Amino acid sequence: MASGVYLISFEDLMEAAVALSWDAEDHKAALYNATGAGAVNYNSDTVYSSTDEIVGTGYTARGLVIAGTAWSRPGAGVSKFSFNALQWTGSTLSGVRFIKMFAAAEADELMAGIDLVDAVNTSDGTLLVTPHANGVLTYDLTP
Repeated sequence: MASGVYLISFEDLMEAAVALSWDAEDHKAALYNATGAGAVNYNSDTVYSSTDEIVGTGYTARGLVIAGTAWSRPGAGVSKFSFNALQWTGSTLSGVRFIKMFAAAEADELMAGIDLVDAVNTSDGTLLVTPHANGVLTYDLTP
């Protein structure tokens, strides 16, 4: 038997530590350029900021509401956080490089960042970001 962390307690801790519900349906995803991606600091950034946020047709400042947020347990000792695909339709965007997910109803507290690795552009098209089948965040608590 391996050592590990109990999943239900861990998931409760994730919500209690910052007093927000990760699976609430009012979180948002905002888009940022390469400068914003390079300035991300997971140790000190705490809340949404409009600095280096993308501006363009089909994009509204502060991003869009994230739907389908959920914690699940896809395997023994594994906890996964995921959400539905993010979609900006009819958009003309240039240099999209990073996504910041934040809790809009909880003082805009940052939750997760997604580096797209390469800049993405749209021209009156759809920017579609589909989370991996393994989730946006996956924790294996019984290595």
